[in-house]
Amino acid sequence: MNLGDAFARRKQIDAEIENWLARLKLAGRDTLQYRTLSIENKDKLVPIPGSKREFKRTYSIEECLGKLKALIEEERVLALRISLTNQQAKAKLLDLDGIEKTLTIPELLVLKNDIAPKLENIARSIPIKAKGVEVTSETAAVMNWRAITKVEKSSQELSDKGHKIEKQVVDYYQIDEVADYGHDERKVFDEVDKIHLWLQRVRNSINEANKTELVEIDK
Repeated sequence: MNLGDAFARRKQIDAEIENWLARLKLAGRDTLQYRTLSIENKDKLVPIPGSKREFKRTYSIEECLGKLKALIEEERVLALRISLTNQQAKAKLLDLDGIEKTLTIPELLVLKNDIAPKLENIARSIPIKAKGVEVTSETAAVMNWRAITKVEKSSQELSDKGHKIEKQVVDYYQIDEVADYGHDERKVFDEVDKIHLWLQRVRNSINEANKTELVEIDK
């Protein structure tokens, strides 16, 4: 049995424990059910013909407890073997820096569950350089651009007939001179894709490590 098989068996054990717990709850009694026309006098508790129904327990309490005890012991041994094997099982991984490393399963799981989500969040949080703006100057480090916003106000005038006419006129222009240090959009997307590919390699390495045979222990 390898690690992958062991993880699958533990899931089966969990399901079997739930089944035997349900059976244990029903193992405490047998029931005879019937209908009667009287619960006192000489005819009390005489069953109406054809109304009897018997409910017999399928398993005894002792049988259920025995099965549960065996399953718990199997899980204990299996969990211990998995833990010991995890410390020895290793797989190679081509890391983000392009260097191939040999890592244990706990190390790979940390990368998959903790590090990868944080790296992707960082990559997606990188500011992206604005597009479709009026660029005033640009160097390798910064792009300067200008945004002009027209701000209007209401103005009233009198028509030739003396009626008030309300219209919008320019109050002022707001100028934003921006020094944009953001990265190119394509560069940011490429970094996210790079992390996704790396994460897939991590998953593949975990799958490879899970093929390691379980260590044997003295029960």
